Order: sequence, then structure tokens, then C-alpha cells
Amino acid sequence: MRALWPGKEVAAPTTERVAAGQLGGHVISLVRPVSSHVRGKRALVTGATGFVGSHLVQKLLERGYAVRVLARSLGRAAALQSLGAEVRVGDLTQPETLADIATDIDVVFHLGSAMHGNSATFERVDLQGTDLIISEAARAGVRRMVYAGTLAAYPLAHRRPGSIIDEQCPFDTTGLLGNYARAKVRAEEAILAAARAGKTEAVIVRLGLVCGEGASLYPAHVCQKLTGKWVVLYGNGQVPLPLTFIDNAVEALILGAEVPGISGESFNIVDDDVLTQQEYLRLLQRAQGGSPRVLRMPRIAYYALGLLTEIVAGLRRQEPATSRYRIRNRLAPVRWDCTKAKRMLNWHPAVPLAAGLSSAFNAQAGHATPDTNTTDIARAAVR
Repeated sequence: MRALWPGKEVAAPTTERVAAGQLGGHVISLVRPVSSHVRGKRALVTGATGFVGSHLVQKLLERGYAVRVLARSLGRAAALQSLGAEVRVGDLTQPETLADIATDIDVVFHLGSAMHGNSATFERVDLQGTDLIISEAARAGVRRMVYAGTLAAYPLAHRRPGSIIDEQCPFDTTGLLGNYARAKVRAEEAILAAARAGKTEAVIVRLGLVCGEGASLYPAHVCQKLTGKWVVLYGNGQVPLPLTFIDNAVEALILGAEVPGISGESFNIVDDDVLTQQEYLRLLQRAQGGSPRVLRMPRIAYYALGLLTEIVAGLRRQEPATSRYRIRNRLAPVRWDCTKAKRMLNWHPAVPLAAGLSSAFNAQAGHATPDTNTTDIARAAVR
């Protein structure tokens, strides 16, 4: 039996390994699985070993894409390679490992990010790394880049309760939302500038707080986890959460690659059925036999924690893990308008949020949920 990989026919063995350069003094290689499902769609995914990236890779493979992933080691991408992805070992901070990474690629899904660290780390990974991916995509004639943006850069703290947030809302310009938000905005700007210069098409998909099996059970928007089975809920628990179930998030990214005539556009992605913090925790407790137990505290205690974190970080000359401004942003009771994504991408959340979360929570608690259709994938290491 023979199968087609982009540009060449290969024989029946399931993988082939070819030298691809050096990384940190070690020889790196490509692990190139043979796929029999390629139908002329070839994708590169950076950040592929993260939560969203790993689900995206699986869905692309299911839809007949030939998928190449960027990973810092073969071990981190072993689950993706077993699904049929080609693994390219490299690093966004090391240009020599990215040479020719976009060759024969139709679309680049750029999800790679430092996620945490100081400004220098984000400069190397998110900004210089994005510039390198843009250059490789332009050199290889990639049709389109889809960038996973963030909602974390919107200045929600300045909005009145109930304000509607769409893509026309300007980003925060104070820098107080931290290195991650700042770097994501600058990376967006670089990719859109490349599109204006005619180097490649570009689409920005700003995902909500992505949830599902494998994601954190206790995102900061919901609560703060204590030791044991306790969490702290600040305030009345009625803040609406900008959640997006993983299947719905992945669908938005793929539509960003496939819908014609949308280069230069940005889309906010938040599921229709909004849950509050309290409703989220009730779903989790139902799946986990009443756990976690909730300790309620007034918001002022959260702001005091933010102030203390700022003081400690200032003494250490580090960016604080949180701040009063970021807490106000996180707890802002705004409404998200995703009309643009529905109109231009024809994106509609296929998995109801509460049903998806219930299934994910039950799965992580070890309970079977045969009546709910959710993605079943070996969890890859988070970026």
C-alpha cells in the first residue's frame, strides 16, 4: 500500500526519519508519518503540544489535512505523531531550527506563545518567533496564516457593567494587563502588517477562555484554588464568563483558514450560552460529588491580594502574577458580541457549553458520559 505525503509518494512503513539540522548542539529530525487521507490540504501548527493546539491537530487530521507540527522535542509531540502528524523539532527562539518549516504548507496556524515570563521572554518567543514564522511563510508562499489571539487585551475594567464588547473595542494601551496581553497584540499587528504587505493572507481568531477535558478546572476567572478540596470565590459569583468549549474553539480556527475573502479580519470567539462563576462551579461539583467546597470572600479581599502581589513583585523586580487592574478586568460583567464570526465565518457553537463542560468534568472525574459527543484525545503537555 502506498500513500501520498505532500510532494512525494512513500511506501507502506508508518514513519520515516530524516535529518533536519541542529538544536542546542543535538541533531534534530523530522518524524514524517505516512497518511492516506491527504486531500491537498497541508497545515503547519505551532503551539501544537498545548491544550488547544493538540485538539486542533487531531481535528485537522480527521478532516483530511496533512499536518506538520512544531515541537521542542519528539517526546512532547509523541501523541500527535501517533495520530498521524509530521513532527518538526524546533524552537521559535532559534531561527536555524525553523528553516523551511513552511515548505509545501497551505495554511499556518500560529498558536505558539511563551504564555508566562518576563518581557524579554515574550520578546524572543512571541514577537521574534512570530516574525520568523511570517518570514518562512512568505518565503514558502503560504496562502494564509491564522493567529490565535486573545480577549485578555481588551480594557474591560473601564467598561460599564453590561457593556457589549466586539472587535471594534480598542485594546488596552496602559500595559497594565501584563506581558502576555501586550505581546499578543504586537504579534497580531505583525501578522496583519504582513498581510497588508502582500506576504500572505492573515486572519486573527481571538479565542475566549477555552475549556474542556484537559483544561484547568479552576481558571482565575472563576475562582482561586486553595489546598485540598477548597476554592475561594470572590464576590457574588454572578460574573458572566467568556468561555469557549474546545470543540467550538477549534472549529473557529479551522473556519479562519478555510473561509475565502476574509484576510485582514479579526474575530472574537465566545460561546452563546453564558455561564456565571457560580453556575460553572455547580457543574463541577455535580461531577465531583460535591467537590470543591467554596469559601466565599468579598471582592475587596481579592483586590487586597492583588495589591500584596504587586508589592512583592515590585520588591523582586518581577511582573506580578496578578494585579488590581487585572482583577478588575477579569471580573468585569460585560457581554461579548460574536455576530461578526457568525456572519463572516458562519461559526456557530456546535457543542452546548453546559453539556460540553459536564461531559469534560465527568470524564476528568472518571465517570462515563456516553450520551455526550466530545473530543477524546490523549492530553498533550501544555505550552
